[in-house]
Amino acid sequence: MKSFQEWLEKYLVPFSNKLGQSKVLQSISSGMVMTLPVTIGASVFSIFASFPIKPIADWFAKVGITPSMSSIVNGTMNILAVFIAFTIAYNYAQKCKENGVVAGLLSLASFFVLMPQVIPGKKPMNAFQITYMGSEGIIVAILLSILIGVFYVKLSKNKKLTIKLPDSVPSMVSSSIEPLIIGIIIFIVVFIVRAIFDYSQFGNVFDFINKLITAPLMHIGGSPITLILVTVLSNILFTFGIHPAAIQSVTIPLVISMMVSSTPAYQAGKTIPYLNNLIVFAFSNNDAAGSTLSLVMMGLIFSKSKRYKEFFRVSALPNLFNINEPIIFGMPIVLNPIMFIPFVLSSFVSSGVGLLAVKIGFITNYNPSLGMGMPWTMPKVVADGMTMGWQGTVVWLINFAILFLLYLPFFRVADKQAFEEENKSHE
Repeated sequence: MKSFQEWLEKYLVPFSNKLGQSKVLQSISSGMVMTLPVTIGASVFSIFASFPIKPIADWFAKVGITPSMSSIVNGTMNILAVFIAFTIAYNYAQKCKENGVVAGLLSLASFFVLMPQVIPGKKPMNAFQITYMGSEGIIVAILLSILIGVFYVKLSKNKKLTIKLPDSVPSMVSSSIEPLIIGIIIFIVVFIVRAIFDYSQFGNVFDFINKLITAPLMHIGGSPITLILVTVLSNILFTFGIHPAAIQSVTIPLVISMMVSSTPAYQAGKTIPYLNNLIVFAFSNNDAAGSTLSLVMMGLIFSKSKRYKEFFRVSALPNLFNINEPIIFGMPIVLNPIMFIPFVLSSFVSSGVGLLAVKIGFITNYNPSLGMGMPWTMPKVVADGMTMGWQGTVVWLINFAILFLLYLPFFRVADKQAFEEENKSHE
């Protein structure tokens, strides 16, 4: 383990540091981290809005507070792409010594300009769809904010495109007037992009991006190996800030179909026909995406840096209930070369152990009815025990231990780096 950690420090850390010098990658990472107060703050309400214990969830609904808690989730985590559209462009402009607020506002406005503004139906409504503001809009927000940020910075360097006002004009006014021409140019480009997609078969850039990702998966089928590869792919995309929801929209219907088909056999006490597939799917992530609960527990035990020690302390509870955004965007996992390898490999490990447990006859059954009705916030160790019996809990614990060891050397490298940076800042 020590030799492997030394190898990581020798080869992976220099690569990580070199990659981290890119203003684009720094801006994406910083922009994601800026959303941390929103994601962590809302994660508590997300747990209660979809509480995993039905009697308590029913009581919340009866007294009428569930809609209010859901509103907090809808106004924060479910419109995360909106915040990202501003924060990444803001950070990029700031790093280039330009006006970050103007860049962020232009990016945010462009994001809404490109978004569908009519909800179809018998009586079409002029409204933005929250779907595009959350998981389905994150990749568009990332790409757009970087493009707008770069475009804004380049145009700002051209003094002919900025309106200079006399020094007697208050700085607040002059800073707002200066980029008017640049804003017009940016909106002309955004208008052209929107018009192109209006006339295309996709309708808008959001659907184009999501279909570009999910279309190849429509023909994959539902074999155990395929389900593993799809989860690994979703983890890879998540490390670039692309939410797994785009891929899950393809695999979830397949898995639900398997659960429905397996229900009669389960009720009759027979071996269910899709046991391999359902167990692999159940363990494709041992908890939240990337099985990061093992990482969180490790950080709580072994962290030397104050940064990680405090961070894992506040993100542990949401992570237990499968709310992973604080870890993904706050640690961050996004664009973090050191954590990329264990995060991606985690699904190979956990689903592979689950499949092995079926092959050797340790896990022999799965309750598809419970699987379909299980709240997504139910801690996986509990959910696996309920759907597979005590065997499911045992396999979860085995996976937890293996994933703990998988993350350990990589986390120690990241923690050592953070600890050294903290010591330098105090010198």
